[in-house]
Amino acid sequence: MAASSDGYLFYRTAVGSDLTTQIALATGATGSTGAITVRNSLSHIHVQRIRMIPTTYGVGSITFNETDSTGAIIGIVTQPNVDITGTQASGVQSNLLDFGPKGWKMGVGTNLSYTRSSATGPGCNLVIEAYGTASTGPLAMATTN
Repeated sequence: MAASSDGYLFYRTAVGSDLTTQIALATGATGSTGAITVRNSLSHIHVQRIRMIPTTYGVGSITFNETDSTGAIIGIVTQPNVDITGTQASGVQSNLLDFGPKGWKMGVGTNLSYTRSSATGPGCNLVIEAYGTASTGPLAMATTN
């Protein structure tokens, strides 16, 4: 029962298909980039947790949003360049967005993307835990599910 003892893992393996990903972001370009692509237009992505572990400190933020016409913002992670005393930030200062085991259910057919606010923003490693589900029950064998 090890797999079911962690609610997050249970949803990613028993309820949906695991879409967890890791992304290494170097300090650099701004703009929107895809993080997780939905399996097909009849599926949902459920985002459970997003963890940002900085590798390079810089003023800026990373915004996570849906890629449909609404562009709904799921969360914003900000990493300061300096700590509260004005000293250059250092050490592991991870940030966590936690939406619980069931996760944030995104709109049907929408992808998860992120946008960096500044080219001088933080370099970091992102770990995004998510799973996918069909929106209307089983899909036909001919579809790309």
